[in-house]
Amino acid sequence: MKVQFEEMFPWELAQAIAEAPICYLPLGVLEWHGEHNVIGLDAIKAHAICIRAAQLSGGVVVPPLYWATDYREDLEDGKYLTGGVEKGERYHVPGNMFWLRPTTYLNLLLDIYETMRRRGFRAILAVSGHWSGDTLTVILTSGQQFLAHNPEMKWLMLTDQEVVPDVHYPHEHAAGGETSLLMFLRPDLVDLSKTFETDRSLKSYYASEPEHLRRRRETDYRYIGVLLPDDDGSNDPELTANVERGQMLFKVISARIADRARALLHG
Repeated sequence: MKVQFEEMFPWELAQAIAEAPICYLPLGVLEWHGEHNVIGLDAIKAHAICIRAAQLSGGVVVPPLYWATDYREDLEDGKYLTGGVEKGERYHVPGNMFWLRPTTYLNLLLDIYETMRRRGFRAILAVSGHWSGDTLTVILTSGQQFLAHNPEMKWLMLTDQEVVPDVHYPHEHAAGGETSLLMFLRPDLVDLSKTFETDRSLKSYYASEPEHLRRRRETDYRYIGVLLPDDDGSNDPELTANVERGQMLFKVISARIADRARALLHG
């Protein structure tokens, strides 16, 4: 069943809305996810999950949004840090390029919701593959403001991680869970052999980014910008990331989000 908005003929879209007026909005960022994952991981997984959920629940998936707001810290030298990775690592990490002003992101989301309402959708699911509290707060605010002006609409925000509290997918960043999902969805976009190669085989690629090479040399932590919820190895990407785990996560997350979409529409 075709569910991607941009790939539908107008008559297919009309039929899909008539049968299930649900619109999925996949959200992510362009952000460092280790040397072993591509930059767009968050939106790539959110988009794939939304497509599968829509196939189960009915509805339509609009193209993913790779731009968002997040933490920002202005430094004395005129530079600034954005996002949790840069907050922790204290330098402009390669790949990070997504930051919008909170008001810009809020208004962008509100305008997107309005186009969905005007097109005939009655339930909107914002599915975020990026879990930063700063980002999620603005998304939640956008939904609250939209519903205040459109009480006849249904709106819900979910992250892929929150719907599986009973499955081993802890709050992480680029560790075993996220890496497994990407390995299943796009194995060509994961390369675990590059995990610790920053200052070795990848050194020439970073000739114009000496801060990144310096950070790799200086840190005692085995990963740069990778959040492991524990140190017992239970979510280490090298030890626990695999296609089978990714497939399991994908199937369970997609099915549960589809269930929430049906309940939202008919609730």
